[in-house]
Amino acid sequence: MLVVQRLDGRIHDRAGFDCGEASLNRYLHDLASQHHRAGVATTHVLVEHDAPPKILGYYSLAAAQMSLVDLAPADQRRLPRHPVPVARLARLAVALAEQGHGLGEALLQDVVKRCLGLREELGIHALLVDALHARAAAYYRRYGFRATADDALTLYLPLGSARQGGA
Repeated sequence: MLVVQRLDGRIHDRAGFDCGEASLNRYLHDLASQHHRAGVATTHVLVEHDAPPKILGYYSLAAAQMSLVDLAPADQRRLPRHPVPVARLARLAVALAEQGHGLGEALLQDVVKRCLGLREELGIHALLVDALHARAAAYYRRYGFRATADDALTLYLPLGSARQGGA
């Protein structure tokens, strides 16, 4: 059974992870734990429940904001005229040996689920991602991400409406 856990350097084998993209490997190996301690980003790893040291994939999340004008006109309705709070999907990677088996989609589903939970607690309008290249941008567009006004490699996914009631 696959599970997503917060990265723990005492348990998870960061050095053994290779996704084929040097910058994504370097982040996990050298920076992810530092960024967590500094409150800059959190990193979550996909592992087998029975073999948690082996990282099959990972993603990192950080708080961010977008300019209202970067949203599509239809997405600007009923929003304040100041920067819009969003979560940034800072990185998403799957180990080379595991690519092509749907693990990227599983990680992305976990990201969205986590962000929807945060939306209820904190207020997040969208999930933002800066794709590394056009191929990655095309991947995100398949899941409903939309390009921002300024950059075809910067995309966002609206997180829908908050549940009615309560406040």
